[in-house]
Amino acid sequence: MKAIVISVGDELLSGRTLNTNLKTISEFLQSFGIEVYRDYTVKDDVEEIKNAIKNAVKDADIVIVTGGLGITPDDVTRDAVAQAFDRRLIFKEDLYSEIEQKMQQCGVTITDHHKKYGFVPEGFGIIKNDKGLAPGYYLKQNGKLFIVLPGPPHELQNVLSNAAKLFESHGRVTTKTVKTFGLKESDIVERLKNVMDQLSPIGFYPIVPGMVDLKLTIRGDDEHKLTRELNKKLKILKSRIGEAIYGYDDDTLESVLGKVLRESHMTISTAESCTGGLVANLITDVPGSSDYFKGGVVSYWNEAKMCLLGVSDEILNYFGAVSEPTAVMMAEGVRKLLQTDVGIATTGIAGPTGGTLEKPVGLVYMAVSVRGKITVINKIFQGNRTFIKKQAAYTVLDLARRKIREYLDETDRCRIG
Repeated sequence: MKAIVISVGDELLSGRTLNTNLKTISEFLQSFGIEVYRDYTVKDDVEEIKNAIKNAVKDADIVIVTGGLGITPDDVTRDAVAQAFDRRLIFKEDLYSEIEQKMQQCGVTITDHHKKYGFVPEGFGIIKNDKGLAPGYYLKQNGKLFIVLPGPPHELQNVLSNAAKLFESHGRVTTKTVKTFGLKESDIVERLKNVMDQLSPIGFYPIVPGMVDLKLTIRGDDEHKLTRELNKKLKILKSRIGEAIYGYDDDTLESVLGKVLRESHMTISTAESCTGGLVANLITDVPGSSDYFKGGVVSYWNEAKMCLLGVSDEILNYFGAVSEPTAVMMAEGVRKLLQTDVGIATTGIAGPTGGTLEKPVGLVYMAVSVRGKITVINKIFQGNRTFIKKQAAYTVLDLARRKIREYLDETDRCRIG
């Protein structure tokens, strides 16, 4: 089964609004084993929408249109859908009555313009919208399925969920996302080349360089068989790229690091130069991070590194602010300053200026101190200033995750010994 998604809205074409709905729809359809193989983005224009619909219906088994179901003059998707299928728009009294009740409950002043919500293309079924006013519509015709969804993301998710029963005949698939960090996509492909047929179908989704999500897909109705097949594939992945796997499904590097810290009853602090507080921001994006994150220091100037973190003047003058010794002293300095079990530090050149032949733009030193046991690495990241900062932040979080686990494993071995 193949699907086409048509996104309607001038704001999408202008770049003012990011089209997150396409991702939501694609992931929803994948859960039924349906592939989105093409998408269109069109203006709020009846002819544009109508032509896109006609072309899509010819080419795909399933067509989903999103956006343009409001009550403003530029919300013309209803008209375009009706014209594309040569149908009239029918006013549904019962539908509009429900919408009026919603508006009254929300304190919305009702006008004649709101009646637009009550019009539905003739012969179309209605999909309930529990999060907004504009309902979705659907039509099954000639073995094909056509669906119209509202544009606001939270409404689209709700209506799409209510439309799930329309897809049950296609059967369900089970998916598992394996989160990795530390290997490029090409490295992963190389390691898996001899076992790719055992993992098929498998999707590769690079996030930033070195961070790749792998999506495993399994179809079937026997739950036990699905579990066995999934575990078999996971075992293969662990044997080939196990050191790079940090989590699954909704895990993030920062949430996994937080879990490790919480389970080990450890606390952490950050000392940042080039990343400007991004590492601390990622850590505190996790709900409950106050259980283990004590605080951070953004030490941009050398004076801040010396006064707050105890980096010596001699180190800064001889090795420079962007150096291994400085990173080490920053990580250990913030750990002692805030009395945490773990201290992490970043210092580098985010660019676009400030680089030299010896220390180019993108060079970042990252250090982790776990109760005084210090590890420092350096990398030269590519990209613009924001991208370099982001890569450095994720890399030091992953380094901290690995080094805390190593420390805990060594401690356990010593205890057993």
